[in-house]
Amino acid sequence: MPSDEIVGYGPAAEYLGLKRNTLSSYVARGSGPRVKERRTEGQYVLPVFEVAELDRWKNSRPGQGARTDLIQASV
Repeated sequence: MPSDEIVGYGPAAEYLGLKRNTLSSYVARGSGPRVKERRTEGQYVLPVFEVAELDRWKNSRPGQGARTDLIQASV
């Protein structure tokens, strides 16, 4: 992606291979990529994501089906 930033959930979700609502939910719960800032475009307030942050978040995800709600047993 040539830009240093992506504006809005739609383009960011497409870049990550997610649905827009899924990404929005992750961000609202605090488990999604960090929003750099928010911009007003007309009547909408859109998040701004940096491509580097989207890549970092995507690479750190545990993967589909991972039970992140379980506590690891100490060995």
